[in-house]
Amino acid sequence: MTVQNNFLESLKLIGSKPGLERLDSKLGLERIKFLLEKSTVDYEKIPVVHIAGTNGKGSVATFISKILGQSKYKVGFYVSPHLIDIYERIQIKDKNIPSKEFDKILSELKYYCEEAEKLKNIGSPTFFEILTAISIIYFARKKVDIIVSEVGLGGRLDATNILNGKAIAITNISYDHQDILGNTKEQILVEKAGIIKKDSKVSSCIDLELAPLLENICKEKSVPLYLFNRDFNAIQKKISFEGSVFDYHSNENLFKDIKIKMIGKHQITNAACAINLAESMISFGFKINEESIRKGLKKSVWPGRFQLLKKDPMILVDVAHNVAGVKTLSDTFNELISDSKTLLLVGISIDKDLEGILAELSKISKRIVLTTLPPRCASINSLESIAKKYFSEINSFEDPLNAFDYCMSNLKSGERLLITGSIYVAGYILKGRNLLGNRK
Repeated sequence: MTVQNNFLESLKLIGSKPGLERLDSKLGLERIKFLLEKSTVDYEKIPVVHIAGTNGKGSVATFISKILGQSKYKVGFYVSPHLIDIYERIQIKDKNIPSKEFDKILSELKYYCEEAEKLKNIGSPTFFEILTAISIIYFARKKVDIIVSEVGLGGRLDATNILNGKAIAITNISYDHQDILGNTKEQILVEKAGIIKKDSKVSSCIDLELAPLLENICKEKSVPLYLFNRDFNAIQKKISFEGSVFDYHSNENLFKDIKIKMIGKHQITNAACAINLAESMISFGFKINEESIRKGLKKSVWPGRFQLLKKDPMILVDVAHNVAGVKTLSDTFNELISDSKTLLLVGISIDKDLEGILAELSKISKRIVLTTLPPRCASINSLESIAKKYFSEINSFEDPLNAFDYCMSNLKSGERLLITGSIYVAGYILKGRNLLGNRK
C-alpha cells in the first residue's frame, strides 16, 4: 500500500471506529486556516447558517437546510458526528459527498497536513479539522448558494468557526464537555457564542435565565438577538408517533398548524428556531416564502432522533447522550407512552455523567440491557455498578449486536425496545442489523 493510500485509509479508519475522533480532538483555528489557505478555494463570500448549542444542533440544521432547499437554493450541509458512515456528514441537496470526491480532496490535503505537522506554530491537523476542510472545499468548488454548518464542539475555537456565519443559532445550553468548555452554563454559553460574527443575526432557544448574558454578548458585537418565548414562539397542538403539529408566532409571521415528522416538544422548539433563522435569511435578501417553510419542515427527517424504526415489535432509537438530552427523551417518551412495557438497550460514552443518564432513563423503565463499544464507551462494570441502584432487571453484553439480538429474542408480547445513550452504539447497531434499510 502506498503512503497516499495509507493516509486515506487512516482517516477513514478513524471515521469508521466509533469515538476515535474525539481522542484526536484539539481546538484552535490555526490548522483549519492553514489548510484552506493552501487549498486556495474562495469560500469566504458564501453565506453561512452556523448552529451551536448543547443539543438540537443537527435537528435545527436539518430543518433550515430543508427550508432553503425548498426555496430552490443549492445548500451545502455539514454536521457531525455521523450515524452510519462518514460521507453523510457532508451533503449537497440531500446527497452525500461521493466517495471519489471525498478521496480526491483528502488526497490533496495530505501534503498540506504533512507541511503543517512540520510547523511548530501550526501542528498536525485533527480528523475533524480535515473533514471540515473537505466540506468547505467541496462546497466552494460545487458553488453552493449557502452553507448550513453545525459546530463540532463548543464554538469559539471550533474548526467550523473559520466560516463567516450570517444567521446564527444557539439552540440551548446544558452541561456537556465541561473539561473543555467550562463548569458553568455561563462559561459554556460564552464559548458557544464565540461563533457570533459582526453583521450577523442570532436566534436562540436558551433558557431565559441565561438571556442577559447572551444579550450582552450580542450588544458588544452590535448584532440583533431573537429569543424563543420572547421574540418568537411555538404553541404545541399535537404530538404523536406520526409527528408534531404547532403554531408559530413572531413579529413577522403567524403560521398555523405547521406539521413536522420529528417527534416531541423539543423538536417543535427546534423547528421554531429554524423558522426564525429563515426570517433572518429573508432580511439578508434570500427568497423564502411560507410554502417553502411548511414543505421544508414537513420533509425534514433526522435519523436516530426519537425515531420509530419498526412498529411490531416497536423499536425506537434516540441518540440522546447527555443528561439534558436524556431528560428530553424521558419527557417525550412518557408523554406518548403511559405503560412500563419497555426494554432499554443502553451504552454511554465514558466522559458522560453515567449516573445522571441512568437515573433519568430509569423513569422510562426498570429493565435495562447494557453494552459498550471501546474505546469511547464506558465499561460494562462501570455501568453495572450504577445501574443496580436504579433498575430491577439488568443484563449485559460486551458486543452491542449480541445485546440487540438478546433484546429481540426476549421482548414479551406488547413490549417495545428503546436503543439510546450513545450515537456510537446506536449507529453500530443500526448499521450492523440494517435497521435503517438501504440509505444513499
